[in-house]
This record gives sequence, structure tokens and C-alpha cells, in this order.
Amino acid sequence: MSALLDSVLATAVPLDRALLLAAVLFSIGLAGVTSRRNVLIMLLSVEIMLNAANLALVTFSKVHGDPTGQVFVFFAMTVAAAEVAVGLAIVIAVYRLRRTTDVGEVAALHEIDYGPVRYPQLEGQPVHHHGSSGNGDGDGDAGETGGQPAVASEEAHG
Repeated sequence: MSALLDSVLATAVPLDRALLLAAVLFSIGLAGVTSRRNVLIMLLSVEIMLNAANLALVTFSKVHGDPTGQVFVFFAMTVAAAEVAVGLAIVIAVYRLRRTTDVGEVAALHEIDYGPVRYPQLEGQPVHHHGSSGNGDGDGDAGETGGQPAVASEEAHG
């Protein structure tokens, strides 16, 4: 039964066509990375390129009869899954900060002062303002307010 399965798998896709498909996929991914400005499309294009390399590794592994390429692909897929998770987390964080996924807009990732950070509050809970007293020394103490932290009005945070 195993010999029948091996013969079916060996003739299912010719090896030259598998390599041609890998080259076409890699070219599509490369075109996507170089021509698009959306970070999500670029991430997707990098994944297409990685899958093309995986297909080539599996094909070469089949040609040489050595399972090392297939084992390497298994590890590459696990690393790619972690890379996608971290990449998407970074994209989401940048989108929340800049409200865009355009590479040109986020190319200079220097810090911009957007004012105080608003922390999510539960319904019915009082609003607490975090941060320093605003006395300019940056050490976060209460300053000249007699030990009481300075609290700005909601309109000042606008």
C-alpha cells in the first residue's frame, strides 16, 4: 500500500512544475513587497515568499530522497506563525497610534506627544487621571500642591 501511495504522490505534480510554481509565488510576493505601501499587504507578500521557499525545500527534499528539507519546513512554518503574530501585534499598535497602515506615514517612528494617555475605565468607576503634577521636574511627585496630585479637568484633555 505504501508503494502505491508513493507512486501516486510522486506523479501527482512533476518536480519541475513544483519549482516553477515556487518561483512564480516568490515573484508575486516580491512584487507585492516592492510595489505596495500597506503594511498588511507587505506582510502577506512576505508570507507568500516564505511559502514559495518552503515549497522549493519540500521539492528538493523529494528529489534527493532526504527528509531534512521537510523537517526544516516544519520549523520554518512554526517560526512563520510566531512572526505573523508579532508582526500583526506591531501593525495593530502602530495603527492605534497613527491611524494608518501606510508605510510612508509610519516610516519615521519617532515619538510624538499626543498628550496624556487615556486608560479604559469600567462603567460606573470614577475617572482617575494618571501622570505627573505638571510642575516640569518630571519626577512625578505632587509638587507645590501640598501633597495632593494635580487633576486637570476633562476639557483640558480634549
